[in-house]
Amino acid sequence: MTAEGRPPGPAAGALALADRALSRVELATAIVAGLVIFFVMWVGVAEIVLRRGFNSPLYGQLDLVEQTMALYALLPISYCWRLAGHIRVDLLIDNFHGRGRWIVETLTTLAALALITAIWPGVLHFFENALEIGDSTMNTRWPTWPSKFVPVVALSILWLRLVLELIGFLRLVACPDATPIAVPTHPDRIEEAVASSADVDPAARR
Repeated sequence: MTAEGRPPGPAAGALALADRALSRVELATAIVAGLVIFFVMWVGVAEIVLRRGFNSPLYGQLDLVEQTMALYALLPISYCWRLAGHIRVDLLIDNFHGRGRWIVETLTTLAALALITAIWPGVLHFFENALEIGDSTMNTRWPTWPSKFVPVVALSILWLRLVLELIGFLRLVACPDATPIAVPTHPDRIEEAVASSADVDPAARR
């Protein structure tokens, strides 16, 4: 009887619960990032209209873009990681199967976790320094510490995701046939290609 046929134990249940809770946080960050970039897009439209049509540039437009950039560039990074998005490179990993695959995944996750752990104190230092010295933008004199706090939040969420992912992969190393929990699900390349062709050619959906 394989591990897939056995009911998950308390440890697997706790891991799944933590994964669901963090997934909600990641979804919220992705929604916030999407709303911000939608807002910035319309600010850009307003800047073009005011500058070209009325010779009256939108004051603070450049500072606003610079201040919000971290929100849509970094805040959803953990969401993208969980979905095995474009920040993952799977060309080598896809050649492994079974326990070997989970071992390689564990090592790559461990490397990513070590990297985030190493750079997090520096990111926190930049935020604290901006807050202490009252750093501000050049034109509008807006404080920069809110935008520098975003990477602290984003990398903290990613760090938690990597910890859960590491636990999930270690569980699969110990029991390769177990149902994956708290690990990225890799999309099937053939299914992706078919879905993409269907989006391009509506006739392919029929």
